[in-house]
Amino acid sequence: MRVFLVLSAALSICGCVQTGTEQQLLEHAISAHGGYEKLQSAATWVAEVRRYQRGDSYELRNYYRPGMVRLESDLGNGERSADVIGHPHCWGKNGPIIIACSTETRENDRPRVVMEMAAQIWPLRGDDWRLLSTATEKVDGIELATLQVYYKPLNSLAVLRFDAGIGLLHSISIDGIKDGRAGTHTHVYSAYEERCGVLMPTHNVKSFEGDIWVEEDILQMECVDVAESLFVRPEQVADGFIDERTTDEQSLVCIDQAEVEMERPVQRYIAEDGSMSTCLSSDGESPVVGDAILLPASRQLSIYGFESSAENVAQMITVLQDEATIRNYELRWPIRVITYDNDGMGPTGETVVEVTVAVFEK
Repeated sequence: MRVFLVLSAALSICGCVQTGTEQQLLEHAISAHGGYEKLQSAATWVAEVRRYQRGDSYELRNYYRPGMVRLESDLGNGERSADVIGHPHCWGKNGPIIIACSTETRENDRPRVVMEMAAQIWPLRGDDWRLLSTATEKVDGIELATLQVYYKPLNSLAVLRFDAGIGLLHSISIDGIKDGRAGTHTHVYSAYEERCGVLMPTHNVKSFEGDIWVEEDILQMECVDVAESLFVRPEQVADGFIDERTTDEQSLVCIDQAEVEMERPVQRYIAEDGSMSTCLSSDGESPVVGDAILLPASRQLSIYGFESSAENVAQMITVLQDEATIRNYELRWPIRVITYDNDGMGPTGETVVEVTVAVFEK
C-alpha cells in the first residue's frame, strides 16, 4: 500500500512551511538518540554486517558517509568485491573491471540512499531537507509519531516513524522501484545499542510492499573518518590488460566422442543457458560439439578490451593463447568470452569484453 501522495500534490498541500510541531518532533528524536553534536560526530563509520537473504547468510563490510555506502565482501585469494551506491557516486567492481551504474540502478538505489541519511536523524536539520507534516500511527501496539520529510537533491519524500514515548526511530518508508516494480520500501530498526556515543539500531528489516527481502545485523562498528575518495570510481581496467589469478583445482573442459581435445579451435564457447555442460563451436556450422568434463586446473588467465566485434575478440583470444604458451601453461578449454554492458538492471553505456580461460602448469 502506498504511503505517499504524489509529490507535487503533497508539497502544494503543505505549502512547504515548516511548523513548530515538526521541529519539536525532530528535536525530541535527536535528543533521544544522543544529541546533535554526538550524532554528527558519528556520521562516518565502518561496520561488519551479517546479511540474511533467501535462506542464506553472509558478511559484508560497509563503509559509510552521509549519502554514500560502499559494500565489500571477501571473495577469497585476497580479493574483495566492491559496490558503491550513493549520490553522486555509483559503481561496482568485478575483478579488475569497473561497472558503471545504469539509470535504472540509480533509481533502484535511491530509496536506500535517502533512508540511510534520514536514519542518522541529525541531517534533517540541514537545508537539503524540509519537514512537511506530523501524524500518529499504532504498529504492533506501539504508539508512533510520524514525520514526513522531503529531500531536495533526490526529489524524494519519506516518512519517519518514532516511538512516541522514548523518541527512538522505529522505521522509514519511501516510494521507489524494485525489480522493475513500483512500490513502497520500508526499513524497520530495532535492537538499539550505544555505538560511538549514541544509540544506534543493530538490526534492520528491509521490505518492499510488505514483503521482507533482507535482514541485517551489525556485528561490529567503528566510527572513524571515511574519506570520500573511497567512494570515487576508480579507473577502468586497461585495454589489453592480462590478469592471472588462482582458481579451483578443477575446470570444465570440452570433450568430443569421449576423448579430451585440448587444442581444437572449434571448442571455445560454453552454452548460453549457463549450464556449462555443453561445448559450442565457434564456426557456427555445428554449434554443439561435445560435452564438458572436469579436469585439473590451477589458474585462470583473462584479457580485457573494449571492442566486442568478432575481429577484436579473435585477436584477444590469440593474445591470450600466446601468453599461456609464454607462461608455460596448458589451456583447459573452453575459452569464455563475456561482454559487460549491463549492470543487471539496464545498459550502462560502457562495454568491457573479458576473454578468459583456465590453465594448468605443465
